[in-house]
Amino acid sequence: MSDTIGIFGGAFDPLHKGHIKSIQDINEIVNFSELKIVPCNIPALKKVTVASKEERFQMLKLVFDDVENIKIDPCELEKEGISYTVKTLEDLSNKSKPNQHFSLIMGLDAFMNLTSWKNYERILELSSILVLKRPNYVLDQKYLKQFQEAITDELEEFLNSTGKIIFFTLTQLDISSTQIKKAISDGKPFEENLDQRTLNFIKDKSIYK
Repeated sequence: MSDTIGIFGGAFDPLHKGHIKSIQDINEIVNFSELKIVPCNIPALKKVTVASKEERFQMLKLVFDDVENIKIDPCELEKEGISYTVKTLEDLSNKSKPNQHFSLIMGLDAFMNLTSWKNYERILELSSILVLKRPNYVLDQKYLKQFQEAITDELEEFLNSTGKIIFFTLTQLDISSTQIKKAISDGKPFEENLDQRTLNFIKDKSIYK
């Protein structure tokens, strides 16, 4: 089997329990050789971040630094401008060892907008895509039709070839970073949605106020 590298990107502004649960669950299911968490510099399809890149990186390190196969990769933070997934994959591929396989992990909302991503066809040449979906969510069959030949339900096939798409159903927490920032701004409770280490860091640094 290939050396399996998972890539979980995002703004993590802030990192919340929904992110953490998804990362832990998929890491346990797939058992990646390495799972790279890649915080972006400037999101391609979202507003600019509130927390600095150093603060977002530190939030991730506080939670995941002790997990053996998880690495917080600053590759996008070290570059100026908008973070494009295709460029990150090209850079990682150029540095990769033989037989390394990249699995790009994303939520269903992101996947349903994949065709608007920069050079999305190239993304599928460089990696396979692992989509996290909620239980009982009905997929848009019309949208999926264009990816019909790429979709598989066989994990071994997925991990040993590029250009494949696989769906995993996970019970996900209904939390968003946007909701948390709004709650903080409005003076409403938000603490239960954050890991204690993240919460302490945000309060100590007075982020989002």
